[in-house]
Amino acid sequence: MRLKELLHDIVDVNFDIEIKGVTCNPKRVKRGYLLVCLSEAGKRCVNNIKASAIIASFTGHDAEIHAFHPNPQKVYSKIVSRFYQFKQPKYVAAVTGTNGKTSVVEFCRQIWRNSGYDAASIGTLGTCINNERKDNNRLTTPDADDLYATLRDINNKNIEHLALEASSHGIDQYRIHGLGLNAAAFTNFSHDHLDYHKNVNEYFEAKKRLFYEVLPTGETVILNVDVDEYYALLKVAEKRGNKVITYGRKGSDITLLKQTPKPNGQHLTIKISDEIYCMFFPVLGQFQAYNLLCAIGVIISSGVDYREICIDKLVSPPGRMEKVKPFTVVDYAHTPSALKQALLSLKWHLNKKIILVFGCGGDRDQTKRAGMGKIAQMYADRVVVTDDNPRDEDPAEIRRDILLHCPDALEIGNRKEAIEKCMNMAYNEGMILLVAGKGHERYQIMSGQTFEFSDVEVIRNKVMP
Repeated sequence: MRLKELLHDIVDVNFDIEIKGVTCNPKRVKRGYLLVCLSEAGKRCVNNIKASAIIASFTGHDAEIHAFHPNPQKVYSKIVSRFYQFKQPKYVAAVTGTNGKTSVVEFCRQIWRNSGYDAASIGTLGTCINNERKDNNRLTTPDADDLYATLRDINNKNIEHLALEASSHGIDQYRIHGLGLNAAAFTNFSHDHLDYHKNVNEYFEAKKRLFYEVLPTGETVILNVDVDEYYALLKVAEKRGNKVITYGRKGSDITLLKQTPKPNGQHLTIKISDEIYCMFFPVLGQFQAYNLLCAIGVIISSGVDYREICIDKLVSPPGRMEKVKPFTVVDYAHTPSALKQALLSLKWHLNKKIILVFGCGGDRDQTKRAGMGKIAQMYADRVVVTDDNPRDEDPAEIRRDILLHCPDALEIGNRKEAIEKCMNMAYNEGMILLVAGKGHERYQIMSGQTFEFSDVEVIRNKVMP
């Protein structure tokens, strides 16, 4: 694509060349590329790369063509979208919130597929086009160049419906601002990512920007009426003339009237548009009913008749309250709120004592460690603290931070050893084992290195007596 065409109405340039690629990562730059410089790291190395053109908020480097913009990050997603000539699917929804995003977008894709539509989801589990999954994402919301390269593949498969996760990082870094959303949904809000955001208020403001900065006016908002943040988001939606679909247990368009636990799922009674439906939802997790309601709101906003939705055909997303063996469940819970909900849900479904294995990630929000330790101490019957993804932190220090608030726990640093020991305990004593924190992940990051590791595979490969 020609540079002037690419930067039309974004940045004025006096020269014109053919652009072969766009990136914000200096390590990906090749001759003929446009580098959009977003960080200090990019600024430090611009003179050592081969980019033919650079957009930056500073001057004084050796690129053939330089274009100045005071906030390159703000226009980056739009530039990448234009380069990949992304053709918008018929319907695109973005889902944000602290917990539940993955389940919502997965349920949306499954429902669309079961209703006969070509559909895709993008998020923590990777990209799933119809029923073909690629584990290609390390970020909940991919960087803009990765995202739009993925969307180009979606274009090639004529996908009509797309649901994607919108993380606070992704929104704050303008990764999805090039999308023309048809709907935006909100799940819930709790403590997370304070290593990135300065405080809880800034964290929520990043989420909120999806509704007033990314979603076009007049489009649809799907809101949880049972969370404190509902009124702030409703005010934004009303001010912008958005259509609103609400869900929850009280006074909502999609109302959960009753939940009855079963060992392999739950019976639900849901009211939609003054009609009452009774159904079996074959997914563990009391909280998953809320994620289902949110997904139904997205589906309705996409024009699908809610009477066509086959709830009994849904399956749990990988690593989300996934029953790997009859007495062992894996869940991605890595916040205090999510861990509490996972523990309460297992007791609700199975009415047995619970052994919990969990840890906390390194180089991330350290304040979560105390909260998760307290939750474990309060709601699990036995606890083993182990390593999650320590990254570049000392694993023993992370475990210590947790154990200060969970003094009755056993400490086993080796995650495989911890899981196998607890499987024996659970099997012999008739308990349920919950392995929390890593869910679907197939790796463990320690001392700057990434190793193959899967909670699910450890459990499957363990031979029981």
